[in-house]
Amino acid sequence: MTFQVKTVFPKEETSENNKYIERTFNELVEGLELDEVVTLYEQLLNKGYSINVNFAPPQLDDKGTEPDPFMIANRLELAGISYKASLKLKASGDYESMVKIAKLIEHQDYDYDITAKLQIRENSTVDFEKESSWFDKDYAKYTILPKASSQDIADLRTLYDDLIEMNQKVTINIKAKVKKDDDDAFATQLASYPDGTLVLFKLSDAEIYGD
Repeated sequence: MTFQVKTVFPKEETSENNKYIERTFNELVEGLELDEVVTLYEQLLNKGYSINVNFAPPQLDDKGTEPDPFMIANRLELAGISYKASLKLKASGDYESMVKIAKLIEHQDYDYDITAKLQIRENSTVDFEKESSWFDKDYAKYTILPKASSQDIADLRTLYDDLIEMNQKVTINIKAKVKKDDDDAFATQLASYPDGTLVLFKLSDAEIYGD
C-alpha cells in the first residue's frame, strides 16, 4: 500500500526592489510506503515544524470503485480514534428536483442551505420583482448544501444511500480527532486510509523547536 504526500512549507518573505514578496514552496512525493510516510512526518517534527494533516482518499481505486468512507471510519473506531464525519453534496438543478433532495435531508433531521441562481436575460421569463417567476426550469437553478455531520458515521448511512440511489454525487469527509503533532496517533490514523490516499502536510513553525 502506497501513498502520495504533499508538503506545504511555511511562506517565506523576501524583499526585492523595496517590495515584500511571499513565496510558498510545495513538495509532492508519490509511491511512499506507510513507514516511509511516518518517517517523513517524524523528520518534519524534528526540524521544528508543527504539522496540520489532511487525508484525501482517491476518488476511484484500482478497480474503478469509490473508496468506502464507512470502512475508514470503522478502522478508526477499532483503533480507538474518535472522528467527525461530514456529508458533502453539491447538487444543482431545477426547483422540483431540489425539493426531492430537501425532503430527504429534512426526513433525517438535518439542516441545509439552498441558493438560487436566476438568469435575468432579454428572453428570460424570470422577473426578479415577481417571485412566481423564479421557478422557470430554463432560467432558474437551485443549489442545495446539506449540514449533515456526526461523530458516528452510521447516522449518515440512510441519507448517504438515498442520495446515491438518486445518482447524486455525495461524499463523506472524515476528520479524526487526534492530538496535533502526535507521531503515534498519526501512524495509526494513516493505516486507516486506503491505497493511493493523498496525505497533505501543511507546515507552520512550532512554538517549541526540536533538537
